[in-house]
Amino acid sequence: MDHLNFKAAEIGATLSDERFRALKDRLRLNLITAQQKALSLARFPIVIVLAGVRGAGVIDTQNLLNTWMDPRWIESHAFDGPSPEDRGRPPLWRYWRSLPANGATGLYLGGWHSEAIAAGAKKGGLAELKARIAHIRAFERTLTDSGALVLKFWLHVGEAANKAATSAHKVDPLFGFRTSDAALPPQPPYKAMIKTAATLLEATDSAAASWHVVEGTDDNFRRASVLTILEEALTAHIAAWEERGKKDDVPGALPPELPAIKRTASLAKLRMPRLSDTAYCRAFPKLQHRVYAAQKAAHAKGIPCIAAFEGWDAAGKGGAIRRLTYSLNAFNFHVVPIAAPTDEEAAHHYLWRFWRQLPPAGGVTIFDRTWYGRVLVEQVDKFTRKPEWKRGYAEINAFEQQLVDSGVVLLKFWMHISKKEQKRRLKEREDTSFKRWKLSGTDWHAYKQYDDYLEAADEMLARCSRVPWHVIPGDDKHYARTTVLDTVASALEKAVKGR
Repeated sequence: MDHLNFKAAEIGATLSDERFRALKDRLRLNLITAQQKALSLARFPIVIVLAGVRGAGVIDTQNLLNTWMDPRWIESHAFDGPSPEDRGRPPLWRYWRSLPANGATGLYLGGWHSEAIAAGAKKGGLAELKARIAHIRAFERTLTDSGALVLKFWLHVGEAANKAATSAHKVDPLFGFRTSDAALPPQPPYKAMIKTAATLLEATDSAAASWHVVEGTDDNFRRASVLTILEEALTAHIAAWEERGKKDDVPGALPPELPAIKRTASLAKLRMPRLSDTAYCRAFPKLQHRVYAAQKAAHAKGIPCIAAFEGWDAAGKGGAIRRLTYSLNAFNFHVVPIAAPTDEEAAHHYLWRFWRQLPPAGGVTIFDRTWYGRVLVEQVDKFTRKPEWKRGYAEINAFEQQLVDSGVVLLKFWMHISKKEQKRRLKEREDTSFKRWKLSGTDWHAYKQYDDYLEAADEMLARCSRVPWHVIPGDDKHYARTTVLDTVASALEKAVKGR
């Protein structure tokens, strides 16, 4: 990969003040025009990473972008080391939650790559680097597959220039006062950093999110190079989106053909055990105590937990969640009901709203419906086109892998009831005044599509089983609720014992 050759960015390339003045007005006009066009189109976010070595002009480039473009629609992010808020969450959590909305620009100093380089440059950091690279590749592919413009710049200078970089600020003849890169987080030793950076850049370089290595020795050359690349890429991306609009085409890359799956059993054949009132009354208090004790111990050890509930309308998700929350310290859990996305949520990737709700260390987040809507309701009711929901399986698997890799206890529940039992419960809600509020306008509509949802659910369970599902037979509410509590208690007890 010749374009990732650091030595080629140490040759002393320059651009005179006169030549820079000759092109800067055109560049500035084209950039602000393209930015305004992207805003009015509002179909994709612009994600810019400015990484590199100290002294290569990272901060100056950020300031220039905010000066030449409309800063109201640019969100700049410069993250230091992990904060207490980051503890217990995946490393990419803070980047996911800060992603710009469609039409806006996110500018990341160091990006999610600098942390990975710092970790990998440490002695024995190779395993950590490999794990982070896998997650970074999945993250960037998720963004570009959904149509985002991702531009990554590595601003480079040689070792001597890096050592010469000081905290002194400069007065630039073209731009006046400007700050240095001294505000950037401390970098690893140069040789270790460059070796690790070369590995990371090569592993995370792709056609849709390629790296641009730019020499930073000369300010004019660096500024002109970065701004030209940005202007050309943004203009081309807008043109591609406008062409898609004419064809009514889907954004991003088409997913590869899904591999054949082996379905071990259909939900339609699930056995429905029952639990007597006496057995329920005897087991329920003991299970509550187990859940409380296990979560208290998990909280003390900083172990986060996610309980994700999916299933049919009237399958008992709400009842199971209420019994679960009875057993938890109110200070330690948060219930997130998921409905149709708000305007803000719809302007982001569909996983964005779930990343924002991840629990802190020792906390519990309970999702009442989940990210699986992408491959369920969005598929069955055709809210999303086929290439988009087909990509969802891989995107969801990558998301969940990051959760468990960061130490989250992830429990996925499918609350299952038969078609006959669903009809009975919906009719009961319709006929009972204090239950009527539970009945929405879409419940009977979904009931009529039971067989379509059954097929989609069977495929979902088969394709997204890297993190195991807990399929809960729900025709008997007592059995379903005690099974959920026992599953939560057992998982937390196991996690506590393993830490």
